[in-house]
Amino acid sequence: MKALEIMSGGKPLAQALPVFSAIVLSAVDLQLIATNANWSRFANELIFVQLMMLPLVAAHIAACRLDAMRAIMIWLVGFIAYPAGLYILGGGAGMPEKYWVLAGIFSLLFLLAHPQARDSESKASATPVSNRLPISLDGTIVALLMLWTIVTTSLFASTEDAVRNQPLRVWFGFDRIVAQPGETLWYLWQFGCVALILFGYYWMCRYGLVRRVLQHQGIVPFAFATMILLAIGTPLAGSAVLLLPINITEWTLLPSDNHNPFDPINYRFMVWFTAVLVPLILVIERLLSEQADAGKRHEHVRAELHQLQQQINPHFLFNTLNTLYSLCLRDRTESAEAVIKLSDLLRYVVYQGQAQRTSLVDEIAYLRNYLDLQMLRYGHRCQLDCVWPDDPVDVALPPLLLIMLVENAFKHGVEPVDGPCHIRIDMTVEGQRLHFECVNALPATPVSGPAGLGLANLRRRLALIYGTNFQLDTGPAADGWRSRLALDLEPC
Repeated sequence: MKALEIMSGGKPLAQALPVFSAIVLSAVDLQLIATNANWSRFANELIFVQLMMLPLVAAHIAACRLDAMRAIMIWLVGFIAYPAGLYILGGGAGMPEKYWVLAGIFSLLFLLAHPQARDSESKASATPVSNRLPISLDGTIVALLMLWTIVTTSLFASTEDAVRNQPLRVWFGFDRIVAQPGETLWYLWQFGCVALILFGYYWMCRYGLVRRVLQHQGIVPFAFATMILLAIGTPLAGSAVLLLPINITEWTLLPSDNHNPFDPINYRFMVWFTAVLVPLILVIERLLSEQADAGKRHEHVRAELHQLQQQINPHFLFNTLNTLYSLCLRDRTESAEAVIKLSDLLRYVVYQGQAQRTSLVDEIAYLRNYLDLQMLRYGHRCQLDCVWPDDPVDVALPPLLLIMLVENAFKHGVEPVDGPCHIRIDMTVEGQRLHFECVNALPATPVSGPAGLGLANLRRRLALIYGTNFQLDTGPAADGWRSRLALDLEPC
């Protein structure tokens, strides 16, 4: 079991369940056809089937972990080549063909239909079919009823005059099903009608009892409505089943095996069926409601983040236009260079500023362009000391986070000061943790006025994106005003 856990990345049970299900069903089938069925015999058969199918378990788990091409190759070796080799060498070692086929079908269904079947390293190369199929509770019920219809049809079609030869001993007799296609279709359409009746009852429970009565009227009307549905629905469904030609005088498809749709046994069956079905519907409805609420909250957060970014971008644009205007008034040659830098900055804001993540390299380039633009205006009296990572790793962060601290440094530490001033910026990366510090001098006389929205927006954005997994500290220090930000980066 430890080996399986290592192979499957810590989730062997979920990945191996399809093949283990086939193993258990195969052992049960051997027990059903045995003349001396008992627990000891069942344990021996379970161990035998498990040992024979162990390579299939390994192939299935490997297919869950490998990329698409290698997964197909290992699956074909385990589920096709291995059983074929056993039959060539020794008649399949006493294992009927249907057991191998059942394991293969279960494995394929799991790999194709389960969204978490394949591990993260292979998801990028293989999109699960479930992402393209409309899987829902209704669809699941339909699929289960279709499966029940097919299995029940195979049971009856595999036995001659199955209605009068109960209990059935053969699970799947392929030769007889092929030889008697008309009889197979005769069973198929009748069991399909039973499945349709059961789906109608499910539909009434979900869309009638739960969504209309329980959600709008409350628990007490729901309880009485359930009683009415059971009292009337049971004989109605039983009467519909009795119309099928498969029923004979001494046997029917009803749980009571007689022609009385009001038999207490039928009511008992429907009570248990409802007792299982309604809680399942309630759980699914609760999960769907929570999923819808989570989607609404996610959209609300995205809208709020977008609004905050829209507040940030005009603020930056106004500052840079003021800088460009100042340069143009002095008719300096640097104004042409400033226009180019402004174009690069706006291009970054437009194309990268609306993305969820941007690379640290691009963010650093954006900050350096901004600093160069500001130094064209204040360089004659502002000393700027910057420390950047020597070799920025391939990591990403939300765009336009750090600019807030830099803009505040110029707004409060440079613009109000007439004489010399300084700004120090220090950025380091430790592992995948970013540490950013910005220090600016304070004017001798504090500037009065309303506080800006920069820091408030920054804190709100960080809270929406990181929750509490960040550190933002701002306040006076011995060398001026210090702002520190630490947050986790993500791989690009």
